[in-house]
Amino acid sequence: MLPLTTTTLSLAAALLSSTTGVLASASASPKPPIKVPISAISPAAQHERRSPSPIEVTPRGNGNGNGNGGFIRAPIHAAPGHSTPQTKNTKLRRRQEDEGLKNQNLGTTYTIDIEIGTPPQTVTLILDTGSPDLWVNPQCETSGQEAYCSKFAQFDYTRSKTIEDTGAADILSYGKGNVTIEYVTDDVTIGSAKIKSQILGIGFESYDIPLGILGLSPAVNPDGQQPYPYLLDSMASQGVISSRAFSLDLRSIDNPSGAIIFGGVDLGKFSGALEKLPMLDPADTPSGADRYWIVLSGVGMTYPDGQVDESDEIAVPVFLDSGGTLSRLPPTIFQAIGDSFPGSQYDPESGFYIVDCKVAEEEAGSVDFIFGRNKKIRVPYADFIWEVQSGVCVVGVLPTDEEPVFGDSFLRAAYVVYDQDNRNLHLAQAANCGEQIVEIGSGANAVPSSTGKCKDESGPTKTAGGGGGLDVTATRAPTRTAAGGGPQVTNSDFGPGPAGTRVSTSGIGLPTGTGGGGGGGGGGGSGGGNGSGDGNDSKASGLDVGVTVAVALAGLNMLVVWLI
Repeated sequence: MLPLTTTTLSLAAALLSSTTGVLASASASPKPPIKVPISAISPAAQHERRSPSPIEVTPRGNGNGNGNGGFIRAPIHAAPGHSTPQTKNTKLRRRQEDEGLKNQNLGTTYTIDIEIGTPPQTVTLILDTGSPDLWVNPQCETSGQEAYCSKFAQFDYTRSKTIEDTGAADILSYGKGNVTIEYVTDDVTIGSAKIKSQILGIGFESYDIPLGILGLSPAVNPDGQQPYPYLLDSMASQGVISSRAFSLDLRSIDNPSGAIIFGGVDLGKFSGALEKLPMLDPADTPSGADRYWIVLSGVGMTYPDGQVDESDEIAVPVFLDSGGTLSRLPPTIFQAIGDSFPGSQYDPESGFYIVDCKVAEEEAGSVDFIFGRNKKIRVPYADFIWEVQSGVCVVGVLPTDEEPVFGDSFLRAAYVVYDQDNRNLHLAQAANCGEQIVEIGSGANAVPSSTGKCKDESGPTKTAGGGGGLDVTATRAPTRTAAGGGPQVTNSDFGPGPAGTRVSTSGIGLPTGTGGGGGGGGGGGSGGGNGSGDGNDSKASGLDVGVTVAVALAGLNMLVVWLI
């Protein structure tokens, strides 16, 4: 993380010494819901924005007063990294051209377009299961990817008639980068579903993060304290979905059918049975943070000739983070995987194992991860290899002694249901054989015990004879070491990674019950009027983030967002 500036440090002091801001907030209440589609960013070298794709709404009245209450399909996208030289690899080039991309393996960030405010404004955000907060407006000049960041519109809070300033602020840090935000409330629309008076952050100072973030994790505070209702909380309390649960199928870039489904599971997007895995208690995790932690119980390699090596049983806590480009695993597992790739060479300068990009063409090869009762998720070589420069490929994993994490290099091969209410994750092998969506209900068995409709097409394998399989517990020296000239990788090539710390763990200054409440007190009421609906003045006309910093801070309920 880059050093905090004087302004940021002044803010930290202000946060720790005050529970209120001095910005005035207005009193008009939210307008009725406005149904608009989520548009998708163009993945074509990040130079153009595509027209919003049509949404499909399956209505079913639910009596919650929030639109149709059915499921809503709208696109999200896998966006390539900020540098996009043309690849020379035949297989990777085909994968990219299918979606109009120039190089998806240069670092993929999964993004979603949502609407904020009245009238609604579209913003593009990183979809992140490693952090809980929703915030917008990164500072492009210090993002590390200024040209890329500048392609996306920022939220103009002065135009919104439904925005309310809370008078609270905070500093959020991530695995890479940080942001200083001021909390406001405003209406958030995903597809045709409106979430009223949601608390979100307006960024006015940030580092190494090119887009805002839509976080979907639990509160990560070690003490478990949740400073305010997050977006997923509000979606459940306002009746958009029946419980705090969603499914995520990132898929490979060449497959246009991946999706995030709030409140539902698509049986046509995985094979085999969903394996229910309990989320670990924070006290049983390396950092004590409450994340989507589960236990990894084995690692294996399936080689192109069908031979399989598997480790003995292990018990390694790992968490799932869609905001992280790569996976990070304990050094002995990193070494075992990297050294097992055909022809790999360890590069001491970058810390990666380098492989020939043609290895991605070996369709039978995979890295295998085992969970629970022998649930194996096979990650094809092509999805686990990252092309960091034209013609330079690395294995998509790095070592860590801190928090092991499965990022996008793993999640592209897994269908995952995240059930916050019951503290379970459900895993299956991602596949694609059509569509059959079932609702996630409420209660202890909210997520149905389902078997995917797709066939397992992984093919026959043969276990290696003798030798004890794959040793992931012993430290080893690399079999082959690169002689130099390895990949040039910078911090800006990665997604933000998991949420780290915040100056305030209690949402300093946030009014009790603010935002997200379904029928609760705090400003929800009948509305106290509509305000002067025809007025042009923003309710946050006094919110001058970044300019007045020193002053300011002295039935079928599911939402489907499809990936195309």
